[in-house]
Amino acid sequence: MPSLQRGLTLVELMIAMIIGLVLLLVIGTVFSSSRQVFRVQEDNARIQESGRFALEILGRSIKQAGNAEIPFTGLKVGFSGLAITGINGAGTAADTLTVQYDGAVGDRDCQFGTAVTAADYLAGNNIIQSHFNLDAANAQLQCAGAIGAAPVTPGAGVSGQPLLENIEDFQVLYGIDTTGDQSVDQYVLLPANWNQVITTRVCVLIRSNQINIVPAGNNYLNCNGAAVAVPADRRLRRAFTATFNLRNRVNNLP
Repeated sequence: MPSLQRGLTLVELMIAMIIGLVLLLVIGTVFSSSRQVFRVQEDNARIQESGRFALEILGRSIKQAGNAEIPFTGLKVGFSGLAITGINGAGTAADTLTVQYDGAVGDRDCQFGTAVTAADYLAGNNIIQSHFNLDAANAQLQCAGAIGAAPVTPGAGVSGQPLLENIEDFQVLYGIDTTGDQSVDQYVLLPANWNQVITTRVCVLIRSNQINIVPAGNNYLNCNGAAVAVPADRRLRRAFTATFNLRNRVNNLP
């Protein structure tokens, strides 16, 4: 007997199409979820890398503040300039920080990479100044550098060489010693006497490069430790804070 050939019925075809669509939906959902997790992890890693770099650069300069290159001959016994100064930003504006120290031959500024020469060192024109500020319009942490006998402390509007991008805030607190026991008595926004500053606490708020990372309605902690609603760009944000000693302000005496 010849075998009968039968095709698919309309019901079977529709069921097969539904099953295929369900499988495609599941695969698409898994792919989208995996891609979102990858984006979050990638941006989080970049933020952490930028945070470590920012604190490393700032910390290195702060630790050098007030360093004095004492020659074998001459009357110099300490740093002649103002080791650290700053400007407190009005309201929610970013702060600025200026660090000065005596550079050795070969030390470079933070802006142009200009090195201290032997002639500069012998003439006493070796004070290195690093002025850190935030370009809010471009979200960049900048550093304006200078080398000379006594660099002039720049104002709040001075620009410099961009160090990092996607920086939204830069805040500074100063730990002052009012009793002379080489321990911090309080942290202030703007010291009345800059010679009392022995530690500096800095905070940088870094955002992700990509948008639409964080779900709408989430919060993040800013440099003041306050919870702030994520803006419409839904970027990932994280504040990095560290405290650094001014090593040249501390000695072994009580």
